[in-house]
Amino acid sequence: MGALVVKKHLNEPLSLHCWNKLGGPAECLIDIETQDELVRVLSESHANQIPVRVLGLGSNLLVSDGGVSGVVIRLKGEFTNFSFDGNTMHAGAGADLRKVIPESVRFGLDGLWQLAGFPATIGGALAMNAGGRWGEISDTLSRCSGFLPNGKPYEQTVKECQFSYRRSQLRGIVTQATFQLRAGDPRQMRRKLKKVMAEKASTQPLGANSPSSGCAFRNPLIGEHRCSAGQLIDEAGGKGMRVGGASVSAEHANFIVTTPEATSGEVMDLMHQVQQLVAEHHKVNLIPEVVQWPNSKDH
Repeated sequence: MGALVVKKHLNEPLSLHCWNKLGGPAECLIDIETQDELVRVLSESHANQIPVRVLGLGSNLLVSDGGVSGVVIRLKGEFTNFSFDGNTMHAGAGADLRKVIPESVRFGLDGLWQLAGFPATIGGALAMNAGGRWGEISDTLSRCSGFLPNGKPYEQTVKECQFSYRRSQLRGIVTQATFQLRAGDPRQMRRKLKKVMAEKASTQPLGANSPSSGCAFRNPLIGEHRCSAGQLIDEAGGKGMRVGGASVSAEHANFIVTTPEATSGEVMDLMHQVQQLVAEHHKVNLIPEVVQWPNSKDH
């Protein structure tokens, strides 16, 4: 990155930054702390046709064993800030949801506790429209802004983001977001928060000894109803399936857990086998929810 004064790590193992503890190296990992730094990195990368990816908390990511070329950026510094102004919350895309949610509850603001248990940055949550049975992050978003791959700024309203189930149409790299929350009872919200966390802890492999990438597949739409991918996998006999150090969790069939010896290739092979199993048993095609680097669009 030329003379840029940024925190730069060459050939950085992404296994150190992903929740599943898997993945090869990033050719160049850069910690971005200011808007000026981001614009300069994007502009220079675009001019030199260098691909740029954004790494959040790495909880919904599966990086290939061979790693990825180009630049991987992490939004740090000013991008991790968030603040409240009445019922409005302003947040940087690098802000950690696990810190934002308790603060919103403390301020008596309703609309974010529904995302409890998601280890994600604001930007990562927006990119995949994170959510569950209690709600989605797009429910409270009013607008967001960021930068196109060439470093030019952009803004989008929630309508322009075209959110749908686990999808969004963000124009570029989001850096800031504004949410419109509702006044609520802090004590009641704390109870709901604890209930959500307790339910996830009792049904999902969340411990440090069971690393995973979270839900492996999206819940498929069958007819007019969205069905549980985990239930479909379980009914098809998928629990306990294994490829090397990767296995379908006995706690929740939509989680693939790994041992320290596992590889990303083994996880990908197992996901493919699970897809085949469910297709044969239920005639349903499961679509991966976990983001894979590199993907089919990469050259």
